[in-house]
Amino acid sequence: MKAYALLLKLSAPIFLIVGTLHLFLGVGAEVMLGADLPAEVLKDPVLDSQNRFYGTAFTLYGVLLFLCATDLKKYSLVLRCLLWVFFAAGLARVVSIVIHGMPSTFVLALLGSEVLLPIPLLRWFTRIQNEDQSHRIVKSSS
Repeated sequence: MKAYALLLKLSAPIFLIVGTLHLFLGVGAEVMLGADLPAEVLKDPVLDSQNRFYGTAFTLYGVLLFLCATDLKKYSLVLRCLLWVFFAAGLARVVSIVIHGMPSTFVLALLGSEVLLPIPLLRWFTRIQNEDQSHRIVKSSS
């Protein structure tokens, strides 16, 4: 359980950094991801506002991952929801690929992490919870 919590705590700052980059760079953060955007688009107030908003909201992943790591039992439902939503967000990228084509290599790498990591993390967490429950049952029957 300690290794899992440590992994969450080490992952949390990544989400905080990414969200903060989007807060400070706005649509310019998309250029860092490989988007080829004309200057007019970079100055669009709606796109810039949306990017800064969603980027800041993305930091919530980091905050909640860290919070969940402090008490995995207490926040187990929150953690499961986070991982499933992260997985679903990765699948949303697939919809974009089908409609608009392939994104940059960097975005494809993000897609890979979003669809490949949550399921093993959920399975690992389930195993940890089951082991913890087994230990409690054995302890109570002794």
